[in-house]
Amino acid sequence: MKIGYFITARLKSSRLKQKIVLPLNGRNVLDHVIERCKLVQNIDDVVLCTSTNPQDAPLYEYALSHKIKFYAGSEDDVMERLLAAAKYYGFDAFVSITADNPLHSYYIANTMVDWYKKTPSDFIITSGLPIGIAPYFMRTEALEVAAEMKKYSDTEIWGPFVNRPDFFKIGHYTIESDLFDPDVRLTCDYLRDYQLFISLFNNFPQMYNPSIFEISKLFKDKIVDISNSKMVQSSLEPKLMEEINNTFDNNKEKGINYAKKYGISLNAGENHLHLKL
Repeated sequence: MKIGYFITARLKSSRLKQKIVLPLNGRNVLDHVIERCKLVQNIDDVVLCTSTNPQDAPLYEYALSHKIKFYAGSEDDVMERLLAAAKYYGFDAFVSITADNPLHSYYIANTMVDWYKKTPSDFIITSGLPIGIAPYFMRTEALEVAAEMKKYSDTEIWGPFVNRPDFFKIGHYTIESDLFDPDVRLTCDYLRDYQLFISLFNNFPQMYNPSIFEISKLFKDKIVDISNSKMVQSSLEPKLMEEINNTFDNNKEKGINYAKKYGISLNAGENHLHLKL
């Protein structure tokens, strides 16, 4: 079984320009993301997944300098890009994180991979931690079926096409923890987010990879006084969600036939894992 850690990265950003290459404690945001991926055990390679847009070409140099793999795929369709990268490098499954999360938890990623090996799921999603901390997990063959069904939809949103326990085996990884208050967000999308990261990382030596437990202590001890809690994460409009669900339902038979044709196993249902931190 070959498992990768995929980083989705683009240099195009509207709210905070070039956010993933902004300086952060002796590195930049993307450097921290990559180095944290390398701390995850039981994975075969880290892959930087970006687009074929010439604007993203400089990211290739980051992959070279960090000695990780690189893949350029669809500019707008993240699902297709991840699937193409997985098939190109021959990964059976992969953990994935976006490049604007420089404090994603390598501890959670480790436990996620261990769980998958003991109790396989098509897709694993987490709950109970701030946005930006937890990665997600995908089985390549299941993603291939979802992508085939998605071809009949004009939406570029891929999440609802995989989180369907009536069709796929969904792993629900629930984290029970008092490490962070509910309004904490640890993703770099706005200027206020970036200022918070600077404030957090300034408490550690340069090039250091703090754990989520060390970050939690800074909040609990009130060492960090910059709040980004009023920043709002974008979400799907109800009408668009309805359209996506209708598209999925209308193409279930196509997905089943595709899976049969290529010998892909589909086992609807849910797996559950609870972790107390």
